[in-house]
Amino acid sequence: MVLRHPWAGPELGQVGLLHVGPDAVRMTSGLLAQFEAAGFPAGEEDLAAGALMSYVVGIATSEAAYLSLVDRSGVPEHERLSDHSPDSGGEADPRQVREDRFAHGLDRILDGLAGSLPPGDDRGSRPTGR
Repeated sequence: MVLRHPWAGPELGQVGLLHVGPDAVRMTSGLLAQFEAAGFPAGEEDLAAGALMSYVVGIATSEAAYLSLVDRSGVPEHERLSDHSPDSGGEADPRQVREDRFAHGLDRILDGLAGSLPPGDDRGSRPTGR
């Protein structure tokens, strides 16, 4: 949503709890249920969900700002990518690079959260071969 509506990222900090609609409440409840099902102790699932959402919102806001900069610059993203990331290769698909970077960070966040599960609880174990 933030990538489609870049103006929304900075507004997220302005939204108070009175403005949270039923869709957001439903999404948050579902997310908390997933963390509870994964084995997080009562009272910690909201902290884990908050860490995850902070990463997602932060990266989406940064990416939206970057894409806005690319758009304003008039330089195609693949040229910017090859100029600023020599290891990316000239043929790299910029969207795939962004998705891979997001997935890498998400994996690190989820691995860290999984590491905080109580010992002997395998409900939160992640499948191999990701």
